[in-house]
Amino acid sequence: MRGKKPKERKSYVLRMPDGSLIEVTREVYLEWYQSRRKERYQMERQKKQGVCSLEALNGYGDLEEEKYSTEETVLCKLYEAKVREGIAQLAKEDARLIYLLFFEEVTIKDAAQILGCSRKTIYNRRKRILSELRSILHDLGIVGGAF
Repeated sequence: MRGKKPKERKSYVLRMPDGSLIEVTREVYLEWYQSRRKERYQMERQKKQGVCSLEALNGYGDLEEEKYSTEETVLCKLYEAKVREGIAQLAKEDARLIYLLFFEEVTIKDAAQILGCSRKTIYNRRKRILSELRSILHDLGIVGGAF
């Protein structure tokens, strides 16, 4: 685990969402907080880069009804279908890389290990594939930052 590790304690306690406290081992405690930090980092990165995932689009219509109009929900479903259609038009290897990077949230480093190539190769392929996907989506009627 990277970063500063907490000092040794007699006991380690995690607060559950319902407010209850559970005593755990040091390993569980460190792993839990590491995963929380990673999740927070991913959320900040997505917010900064304006990342939109299909999971977010899927849940779009399931939120409180008064927040989103019917038109917005229909548009979101339409964009989701168009993105899926665009990804289906990519080569199989390219679609797999996009799936790994954006839907499974695998890092470029991990994707390089999975696919057996360098990080620079993954970076260049991602850039090329996103450009190709952008043109495919443009042909399907999604222009610019429509979503």
